[in-house]
Amino acid sequence: MSDDKAQVTLDTVDETVSYRDGFSYDFEDAGHVIHVHCSSISGKESIYLDGDLIASKRSFKRKSSMTFNIGEDNYEIEFNVVDMLKGETHCTLIKNDVHVKTIKKALLIKNQLSGKNAWLKILAYFVIGAICGFVSVRYIPVMFGA
Repeated sequence: MSDDKAQVTLDTVDETVSYRDGFSYDFEDAGHVIHVHCSSISGKESIYLDGDLIASKRSFKRKSSMTFNIGEDNYEIEFNVVDMLKGETHCTLIKNDVHVKTIKKALLIKNQLSGKNAWLKILAYFVIGAICGFVSVRYIPVMFGA
């Protein structure tokens, strides 16, 4: 019974992430707090060990990873964007090539492009983009005397 409960906890997706704040994950291992943050806007991924920045990079791929060491132990943080429409991202901590923990997070439900109105939202964004593009090409040169 306890194994089933642990499995349910691991499969739960926290849907409280916003575009502005990005994705944050906290892991505890060997008396250390490993805080991981990634921005959904800039693609910057950062790892903090006990509050100090130890690794940082930018990535716009669906999967990326970073490695670091704590003493003799080798750690790896893996990011995996599972669902682009929901913004669901999994962050996995690996220690000495052994999976420690995976935390799953997704965008706020109101920001997700999924569900029954997904295609309507995508179409609306496309139309708004087309109108803005047309106005930019047609009228901005006129405003600057071209």
